[in-house]
Amino acid sequence: MNFNHKLAEEIAIKECTNIDEQSLVSSYVTVCSYIVQYPNKLSWRGSNKPNPCTEIGLKKLAKRYYESYRRLDVPTEPQTVPDEMVSVIINTVYGYSVEKCKDIKLEHQQSMIAENCVGNLLERYLESRLRKSNWCWCCGEFVKAIDFIAKDEKGDWIALQIKNRDNSENSSSSAIRDGTSIQKWFRSFSKDSKNGRSTFTNWENLPSLMQGYNLNEENFRIFVIDYLKKYSKSF
Repeated sequence: MNFNHKLAEEIAIKECTNIDEQSLVSSYVTVCSYIVQYPNKLSWRGSNKPNPCTEIGLKKLAKRYYESYRRLDVPTEPQTVPDEMVSVIINTVYGYSVEKCKDIKLEHQQSMIAENCVGNLLERYLESRLRKSNWCWCCGEFVKAIDFIAKDEKGDWIALQIKNRDNSENSSSSAIRDGTSIQKWFRSFSKDSKNGRSTFTNWENLPSLMQGYNLNEENFRIFVIDYLKKYSKSF
């Protein structure tokens, strides 16, 4: 059974709830066509994987794609109970008062939640700038280990994995790229430079096809602030 681009487009349009989502239709169709070509890249829990060559499969994928896009990537209130022994250590080693330790615990939880949002906001920022380009966002996390795809000048696929920092994955998660053509780009460095690097960010090393879209740290910062002001209940 062959992939039906027109059917995929029609299903995506029906899934859309506004004009903004409609501008993602092309990306959704391209992502589906990619996993048809590389079925081993489809990531789906359970044995009932959707078939992108069928109407039912396309509907499942479209639902996942757009539900993920609608999910808000904003910090929430901490839901986990902190380990009291952390306060004992902070109090004993650093000499903070018991009351200050309580503040530190809460601030640490909030900082961790905020840090977890950065990676998702980074993908949203890239997508917002690249929407009219050749790059397509693999929203919905049903493409294994790949966040963006595009075709180069020769018509060959480029698969890209996005990381927020150079140390934001362990060896087991990075091993998934071994033996594949998946490229990786990270936004920031976790340590000071030993070779004269003048910045902690890595925007100048974006893949060549991503360059020229004014992607940089300052614009990312503006995007994050605007996004949080629009969607966070804290404002």
